[in-house]
Amino acid sequence: MNLFRSFLTLALLTQVWVGNAQVYFNEQVDFEHNFEFYSGCVLFNNSTEVLLAGGNSPATSYFDNFFLSKISPLGDIQWKKSFLPYPDASGNTMNLLKLDEQFSLVFGNADLLNASPDNYQLFLFKIRNETGEIIWQKEIGDNNSQEGGNKIITTSDGGFAITGLAFPVDNSQKSKVLFLKVDSLGNQIFRKEFTSDSDKYHHVFSLLQTSDGGFLILAYRSYNGPYLGGFGDINKIDWVLIKTDALGNMQWIKATPPSEWKQNLFYGTDIQPLPNNEFIVSGVKGYAPLLPGYSFNGRYFFCKYNAQGEIIDSVTLPNNYYFFRVTRLKPSGDGNFWAIGAERDSATTGNTGLIMKISPDLKVLWKREYRVSPPESLVHEIFYEGAMMPDKGFVLCGGAYGPIADSTYANGWVIRVDSLGCLEPGCD
Repeated sequence: MNLFRSFLTLALLTQVWVGNAQVYFNEQVDFEHNFEFYSGCVLFNNSTEVLLAGGNSPATSYFDNFFLSKISPLGDIQWKKSFLPYPDASGNTMNLLKLDEQFSLVFGNADLLNASPDNYQLFLFKIRNETGEIIWQKEIGDNNSQEGGNKIITTSDGGFAITGLAFPVDNSQKSKVLFLKVDSLGNQIFRKEFTSDSDKYHHVFSLLQTSDGGFLILAYRSYNGPYLGGFGDINKIDWVLIKTDALGNMQWIKATPPSEWKQNLFYGTDIQPLPNNEFIVSGVKGYAPLLPGYSFNGRYFFCKYNAQGEIIDSVTLPNNYYFFRVTRLKPSGDGNFWAIGAERDSATTGNTGLIMKISPDLKVLWKREYRVSPPESLVHEIFYEGAMMPDKGFVLCGGAYGPIADSTYANGWVIRVDSLGCLEPGCD
């Protein structure tokens, strides 16, 4: 604990069960005033311990290192570790996948700083859950292309599917959807690029494997900039859905222009299967950027797709809004789904972390908002990833961005709540 200059616990509530203690916590982690966030979490050791992954930087505005932390059942940070694939590189974690009780897979991006021209590449690291030891690392993709990954999933054959963006190192073409398949050792099986329009930039939020062994890729295209977040003059964002076979060959691609719902920005963030070859999707429409700290209007929504990529039902929430975004959508094991992200009600407040549960017919069953900084602050807090506990509770991780007192611009954030999303059991 003495490793941390500031380790803030705003709530710590204990409920005693037979044989063990159940602890709920809400903690902001500032490691020696560095700049960090958590974008992945997995449970191991019979789900009693949590491995966190993200990015860490020594007091700069960029994430310079892959960053790991392990927390105990009480919420204590037991160790932390920063690493890079090469000495002359800068990178950070996008996703963390549990392989088994012993090992997990870190997936992220790294900028090879001495490469000429610039070279941004995808990396995989197999790590030991208990210690963070790197078992192996692999650079994947095409060295003749700038590539940035955004999502990795485990496939039915034990390998992994990866999506992101790719564009030539000389910037002679706009970015395309990147789709990769690797085996269990990180060896590349195929690499594909897709575009719905060569005059637009493309990127990906999520994907899933379908019952026929193929894949659905949830992407977007932008008209006047490479991606969201304040870089480039973005005027419009369209939703793009791509269906491939098991070998990554495109079967169809569909773009849903924002004019259909009269939105300037319209994109999906995560996708999950439903019965009867239908799918439930979370998304954002209106004016909502990818990165916390930018104040634009936007509303989150949930919709259903059929197997042909057509929207058959949707709900948009809420009516009064300033900033709302869902980052992850996951099944809850009871036929429903849980979603996480951020909400912001006005220009004078920061984002609050969001967790909610919805039904397959798109009804909100419950919703909770959490902060780890003072309510009146302009710190923007967001959940990027989460995992469900054996008791159906949740561990959620993300970051707090903004003018944090006695700290740098960003801190890691981890919270544990019960099955109703309550930090204090029985809050509903």
